[in-house]
This record gives sequence, structure tokens and C-alpha cells, in this order.
Amino acid sequence: MIRARFHRVGGEILLAACDSELYGKCLEDSSGLRVSLAGDFYAGSEVTEEEFCGMLAQATSANLVGERAVKAAVDQEIIDQDGILLVGGVPHALLFCL
Repeated sequence: MIRARFHRVGGEILLAACDSELYGKCLEDSSGLRVSLAGDFYAGSEVTEEEFCGMLAQATSANLVGERAVKAAVDQEIIDQDGILLVGGVPHALLFCL
């Protein structure tokens, strides 16, 4: 499962999503880069991959963390493999539609 939540600001739709088992954790890499998956930002509903892909199609930007969430975006050809960052060994990708 993937935990996903829309944030709407003006006409923009930001999708915050992470693999469900990562919710509430803080990821950190050796350079000190940290990504917190706790709090309201990722506090969405648990959805299936199919539901997540439907949400992703509506988003104007996205913040994705985890194997399943990032892979789904790559499979939908929304995120390029070269745009994936590993934080603490966990895939992280940002999407901006301009």
C-alpha cells in the first residue's frame, strides 16, 4: 500500500506519497540529508497502486518516497530513472509540471 495525500494551493495540486511502512519515519543519508515522513504532510489515506496512479495523473507536482511509490511513477513514465535520489537507501523523487 501507498499512503497518499493531496495538498491544494491555488490552482496547483501537490501529491505527497510514501510507501505505507515508511510513514512516521525519518530517513537520513551519510551527507546529513534528512527526509521526515512524519506529521501532516504525508498523513493521507492508504491507497492501492492503481488508485495512486490515478491520483498521480491529477497532480501538478509530487513528492514521492519509497520503492512502490517511485516505481509506480517510473512505470507510468512520469518520473525518469535518472531523477531518483536515494536517501538512506530509499528512493525519493520530486515531480514538477511546468
